[in-house]
Amino acid sequence: MLYAPSLIDEQRELAQARILRAAGVALAARGLAATVDDVAEAAGISRRTIFRHFATRDALFVAVIRAGVRRYGEQIPAPPADDDLRSWLAELLEVTHRLNASNGRVFWDLVGVRAEDLSADLALVAKECRDSRNRFAATVTELMWRTRGGPGAPPRWLVDAVAVQLSGFTTQSLAGDAGRSPDEVAHVSAQVIEAALASALARPA
Repeated sequence: MLYAPSLIDEQRELAQARILRAAGVALAARGLAATVDDVAEAAGISRRTIFRHFATRDALFVAVIRAGVRRYGEQIPAPPADDDLRSWLAELLEVTHRLNASNGRVFWDLVGVRAEDLSADLALVAKECRDSRNRFAATVTELMWRTRGGPGAPPRWLVDAVAVQLSGFTTQSLAGDAGRSPDEVAHVSAQVIEAALASALARPA
């Protein structure tokens, strides 16, 4: 027999969702310098309410960061079934740079801060983010390499080049310095990746 959630459960879930959204806004704007007061102000609630749902500031921030990482997996397009690599790459980069832009400073901070300067919880989630980015870059590169008929494994430098073009630092640099939109950044990244892939395939094994 199915039971509907109680009113208390629904209210708890709504409150947590509101807190997480507000924390995402604060982290995107201020990075790891964001405070519980920033989150409370953005959510229109008290600090006490936040701590009723999350034991610590870092526990809240870890939940937001992990949700941000999950969004990449949920929104990235599936590999092309018809070898239309160019269209797939364009869509993948558009999604990636839009998400990079919306996630904002927190992911850049996690890269730039030494693990020993982070709490244990934040150091762990920083490692999770780093591992996820590395897997993502390797997966994208290997798929392109195989689709274009590359022999063996793709060269390490090509994986690194793809990683740079998927990075939030690329989004930040072109948006901040050149005023580019996430979709314009994606277009530039697609051209760079295509050129790097062609160069790698043209080199003798």
